[in-house]
Amino acid sequence: DEQRASVQYRFLLGAPTAEQAPALAAEQAEHGDLLTVDVPESYDTLFPKMVASWRWAISTHDFTFWMHADDDSFVRLDLLLEWLSKQSARGLYAGYMWDGSEGRRTRPIRDPAAKSHVPVEQWPHDTYPTFASGCGFVLSHDLVETLAASAASLTFCRNGDVPVGINLSRLPAEKMSVVHVDMIRPYRPLPLFRADTIVQHYMQPEEFKQFFTNAYGGVETDKADVEREQRIAAVYDLFVNAKVMRR
Repeated sequence: DEQRASVQYRFLLGAPTAEQAPALAAEQAEHGDLLTVDVPESYDTLFPKMVASWRWAISTHDFTFWMHADDDSFVRLDLLLEWLSKQSARGLYAGYMWDGSEGRRTRPIRDPAAKSHVPVEQWPHDTYPTFASGCGFVLSHDLVETLAASAASLTFCRNGDVPVGINLSRLPAEKMSVVHVDMIRPYRPLPLFRADTIVQHYMQPEEFKQFFTNAYGGVETDKADVEREQRIAAVYDLFVNAKVMRR
């Protein structure tokens, strides 16, 4: 049966500078798809911006699921909605989970020169609780409501995805459904387009149109090109599954 759902999206922005304000006002007047929050715009404020967006969503919308996606991610809404239709509407935290299994391991980066470094004073431990990659993850309404209500006491880090997992890890396990979604891809597979991809991260601006065409059709594909990409995919998957190479 055909699935029907209402989807609303916003581009989340921090407080603009005086120089940026006129262009953003014009953009908002034309498209109405910006959400500007009273938080400075920087990499260090990714999580405070997200918290502000939760509070806005709770106060202005009646929704079942909330999703974050990076601006270099392609989101297949058709596949996402189909997947969500089979999930619980309560306690859901879904995405590509860095949980220590199947090579999905990560730890705090302490090098101040690294973009995503986390100072010891923000997170003193050597490992993180399970968290979903910021390329694209979903929270159910009840979790967003819980996080928004406790905004003043949340643990903040200078990145967007890790503190979501940190703060959710403090909730009772029986109230949570943490789901790893392999079709959310915070890496670039070979070939880049996979028919089952729900979220593809690290997209270049010029790649979005071709990815859209591949996903939704409208242009005839060459049979030889399709077969070539299938062979590349088979070899790539073979090496990844054999742990000869990482994704």
